[in-house]
Amino acid sequence: MDERLIGENLREIRLSQGQTLTKVAKLAGLTKSTLSKIETGQVSAPISTFMKIADAMGRELAEFFRKPSERPSFVLTRKGEGETIVRGGSKFGYTYEALALEMPGKRVEPFLLTIQPGDKKGTFGHGGQEFIYMLSGQMEFTVGTERMRLKAGDSLYFDPTKTHTTNVMGSKPVRFLCLFIQDTVGEDMRRKG
Repeated sequence: MDERLIGENLREIRLSQGQTLTKVAKLAGLTKSTLSKIETGQVSAPISTFMKIADAMGRELAEFFRKPSERPSFVLTRKGEGETIVRGGSKFGYTYEALALEMPGKRVEPFLLTIQPGDKKGTFGHGGQEFIYMLSGQMEFTVGTERMRLKAGDSLYFDPTKTHTTNVMGSKPVRFLCLFIQDTVGEDMRRKG
């Protein structure tokens, strides 16, 4: 998906709430400059950053990635036909294939992630909860100080507010299903408001 469209969606939502760049950036733990660059499509941010922005604005993560006027009652995503949100342009180079962006009103955002050997070791931290299910390859995954090796068939449900890292092990790409689970949409905004 085009970073410009993502940025336009984000900006439109922010303005519809009457929020300033400064306030949303502060709530999301970003600089005003970084948020501005995301809104103008100059920066391709990782999903964890979009999670922080969604939580700061009290919105669903998927709202940033929707194409205009899409509100279906179900979403069927055929193999290999998910919307590619980030590919190569993110800070880490990971590919996020969205599996249900168009579905409104959900708290869980499913992605198929692919990390190539040689991609940077990713370090993340964001709100909500997260679940991963390994499909292929092997990676070292750390949550806080706990380090584990994950391979096909392994799953992990964890608290993503703890710093977590990914690192490909071996020469094959790692593919896994990742579910980003937002806290109740709007709840964080009311507490911070």
